[in-house]
Amino acid sequence: MTLAGKRVLIWGIGRHGGGVAAAVHCVAAGARVTLLDRQPPAELGADGAEVIRQGWDWVVGDASHAVFRACDLVVPSPAIPPRAWPTRAPPAVSPEALFFAAHRGQRVAVSGTKGKSTTALLLGRLLGWEVGGNSNPPLLALLARHGAQVPLVCELSSFQLWYLRAHAPRFAAAVLTNLGADHLDWHGDLAHYHACKLPLAGWAGVCAVPDDLRPRLPAGALPLPPVRLDDGAFVASDGAVLARRDDLALIGAHNAANAAQALAVARALGVAVADLATRLRTAQALPHRLQEVHRVGGWRFIDDSIATNPAATSAALAAIDGPLAVILGGSDKGADFADLAATVATRGARPHLIGATAALLAEALAGQGIAAPRHGDLATAVTAAVANLPNGGTVLLSPACASLDQFRDFADRGERFAVAARGVRQG
Repeated sequence: MTLAGKRVLIWGIGRHGGGVAAAVHCVAAGARVTLLDRQPPAELGADGAEVIRQGWDWVVGDASHAVFRACDLVVPSPAIPPRAWPTRAPPAVSPEALFFAAHRGQRVAVSGTKGKSTTALLLGRLLGWEVGGNSNPPLLALLARHGAQVPLVCELSSFQLWYLRAHAPRFAAAVLTNLGADHLDWHGDLAHYHACKLPLAGWAGVCAVPDDLRPRLPAGALPLPPVRLDDGAFVASDGAVLARRDDLALIGAHNAANAAQALAVARALGVAVADLATRLRTAQALPHRLQEVHRVGGWRFIDDSIATNPAATSAALAAIDGPLAVILGGSDKGADFADLAATVATRGARPHLIGATAALLAEALAGQGIAAPRHGDLATAVTAAVANLPNGGTVLLSPACASLDQFRDFADRGERFAVAARGVRQG
C-alpha cells in the first residue's frame, strides 16, 4: 500500500492511541497527515499532547468538514460507525488494515462478545507473544516498536472486523470466545454484529470456538477439538492433561472457559504440554476485569468496569460467592436488560443504579419484583452498596453498560470506583 506523497486524513483519534499510531505510520511512509476529531487535541489527554508535540495539522469537526473531501485517503477510527460515512467519500483504509498490509510475522486473533481481552492475555502468556489491538497497545505501535516479523496476539473488536471485511487477513489461529448481543447502537441490529464476528474463524488456519458456534462457522473454518475442564483439570480431546484449574488465578467459570480456548490454540501452535501450566500461572487479572481493588472489615470491592454488556455482568455475578451488591448502569448501547434482571434476582444480588440507563434497568428489575435505588454518581452508589451489606460482603462494579455518559472510558470509571472503595472505613 503506497502512502508516499498522499494526503491522509486520520479521522478520530480513538481511545487507545490508535489515531496517533496511524499518523506515525503514515508519516513514516511519506504521507502528509491531517487529523480530524470532534474535540481539540488539548481535551484528549496524552494522545492529544502527542499530536501537539508532533505539530500535525488538526481540525475540529466531522465528515461534513471540507478537509474530508480534500484528502486522498481516510484512515478512520474503528469507533466510527458505518452510518457516519457520507454517501460519497474518499478511499478508506483502517489502522488495522495498514498493520496487516505491513506485518509479516506469525499472528493469532481473538474476538468475542465477552472475554476477548482476558483470552488474548492468556494466549500472550502461553505463547510468549506481545498482545495488541482493541484495548491493548495499537497494532501499528507494536509494529513500529518491534518490526514486521514480531509474532502477535491480535485482539479485534466487531468494529475493527467490520473495517477488515474486504481484507480478510490471515492468522495461524483464531478464537471466538462467545457470541451474544453488544454494540447494537453501532451495528444497528444483532445480525450485523454477528456478521462482523463470524468471518474471523474462516481467516485462520484453525479456530477455537464454543460448541454452540460450531454450526454457524463459515465454510472452510477448521475448529479445534475442545479442551474441557474435568475434575479440576484442563483436558484435551486425546486425554492429555494440559493444566489444572488451580494454575489459573482468574476467578469465574467464564475465565476457565477462556483458558480452555487459549490452551487449545497454544497446543495447536506447538507449545509443549509440559510448559502450559507454568505459563498459565503467570496470568493475573487485567485491570477492571474482576479485579479486587480494596478490602476492609467484612467488605471487598471488585472492579469489573470492562463489563459493558449484560452477558459480561451475568458472568461476573456467577463468579462471586456470598452476599453481593452490584452497581449497574451507564450509557446506552441498545441492550435488553430482561435476562440480566432475572440473573440478578436468581443470584440474590442487591442492585444499585447509576447513569443514563438507570431507568431502563429499574424497569427490568421491577419486572422481577426488585426495587433498585438510583444514585446520581458512582461514589454515592458505593456508599449505599456498603450500607446495603451491613454484615459484610462484596461490592461489585459490573455495569452492563458503556461508560461514556459520566466517564472518559471504562478505565476512568474503574479508577473512580477504586478511589471510592478505598474511602470506605471499617466501623
